[in-house]
Amino acid sequence: MRQLIFALPAILLLTAADKEAAPDPGPDPTWERAVPLAEVAIKNRLIDPSSAQIEWPYKFSAGTLKALLGKRRAGWMTCGWVNAKNRMGGYTGKVWFFVMINNGVVTEIAIGTPDEADVASVYCQGFLKQGLLKPAPGPVPGSAPLTADAYAAAANAGVRAAAARGGVGITYTVTPFGAMVAGVAPGSLAETAGLKPGEVIESVNGISIKGLDLATVQKILAGTVGDLIFGVVGVGPVTVKRAVK
Repeated sequence: MRQLIFALPAILLLTAADKEAAPDPGPDPTWERAVPLAEVAIKNRLIDPSSAQIEWPYKFSAGTLKALLGKRRAGWMTCGWVNAKNRMGGYTGKVWFFVMINNGVVTEIAIGTPDEADVASVYCQGFLKQGLLKPAPGPVPGSAPLTADAYAAAANAGVRAAAARGGVGITYTVTPFGAMVAGVAPGSLAETAGLKPGEVIESVNGISIKGLDLATVQKILAGTVGDLIFGVVGVGPVTVKRAVK
């Protein structure tokens, strides 16, 4: 794998004149380890993870990204395509995905939309035009499906990083019935509250999230100040205590 700096005009700003010290992308995750790890993260974002058809045409390369008003992020990045079922049970069609890995954790992920009016499509098409995406080194490793234990372990690795940035410590995928918890970070606020992988959160502070898309659920969580009261299917209210911002 080789090191690259990715840039897109007006979307990603990274120039030789940028005086900010370049962050560390971390060690090479290797193709054999990076693909299964990233696939777990991609499936966590899908309504029907079991239906996912994921293609890996390009290798992982080290580089940095910087949004217009954001901090520079570093890691091992690549793009590919995913097709999966939507809430109606039909396939959405093949769309772009973008993923970044740093120190064995998926730190950035974006999945596109059929109309390509999204971050993943802009990133990936821009990288492709600039010649920054190189052919994958070989077949996708580990053709056998991930075990439940491996799936949970990879999900927990991702939420540990989120918890360290101030999150409650869960990763989830949206379903017609609410947000299904895929992983709970050890020692996190969510674990203290008693949330467990496999449980489905149907409401947040009295607001129903049944049938909502991922972006809407994320906005509801991000816009809630203080304690979170999750309505959990088959359990009832679960309160996640957190400091008021």
